Amino acid sequence: MIPKDIKYYYEVYGLTIKSDIEFPELLKSINVNWEINICMGITPSNVLNSIKQGRNLYLSSNYKEIWFNIKAVGTYLIYNGNTIVVDKNANADIEDVKAYLLGTALGMVLFQRNTLAIHGGTIVINNKTLTIVGDSGAGKSTLTTALRLNKHLFMADDVSAINNNFMINSSYPQQKLCKDTMLRLGYKLNKFKKIDDDREKYKIPVRKDFVSKPVKMGAICEIKIRNNPKVEIEEIKGKEKLIILINNIYRIELIKKNGIPPEYFKKCLQIAQNIKFYRIYRPKDKYTISEQIKVLENTLMNL
Repeated sequence: MIPKDIKYYYEVYGLTIKSDIEFPELLKSINVNWEINICMGITPSNVLNSIKQGRNLYLSSNYKEIWFNIKAVGTYLIYNGNTIVVDKNANADIEDVKAYLLGTALGMVLFQRNTLAIHGGTIVINNKTLTIVGDSGAGKSTLTTALRLNKHLFMADDVSAINNNFMINSSYPQQKLCKDTMLRLGYKLNKFKKIDDDREKYKIPVRKDFVSKPVKMGAICEIKIRNNPKVEIEEIKGKEKLIILINNIYRIELIKKNGIPPEYFKKCLQIAQNIKFYRIYRPKDKYTISEQIKVLENTLMNL
């Protein structure tokens, strides 16, 4: 059981969180004027009935109420951009509960708050951000980690939140890496905690290289795989920038069910009009991380 009388305060995505659950991976906050409340609670009967009928996701027409159910983990109810109620399955591992809180649940809160959240990692190069997006398996995490190990600072692993001033708000100082990536980059597996047995993912603390303050946006780069023998990069212009941005909104597959609200779409358009976009191509079945870093550093040098 999690004690009900203990509250924890954290900073993430530029917001102060009050929580019933302890998150050692987050940065602690001395500010008790919270903007998001994470609490343990009971699933309402109408939601339980929907789950029994086979429904595992609900979004109200105005998105003010969202809930989703993860079998064997719990139900997450998200209200008004400021409240997440977690009804934990009695046998659930707390690490699994936290994974969905820090991922989908917080992503939906950001959406309710009209904050643009991009599914991609962010690194700081020359005092400006580079957010790396792409399909699953394209190499986002590998490239983000390699750039960090190459002395660039880290801001986000999986979700990059953009504020109204075209700046990235920091997430939290942790990366999740799969076994193959860790071995390629020289990590010793026995020094890190496994957090996903099925996909063999590990939790990597990165407090030393973490930037906790907002940083001005520099560029968004999509990574793609193709059969060319070398790494190549191109600048993306015009409406394709907007397409890339919308396709990489965090949990876009959920948001699309009811459509993107006009104000949210307007923010996407403003970012596409004001930020540089690139696409980097890496060869298939060839390890080219050093070349990718070199190409990106040269391209972004005068950004």
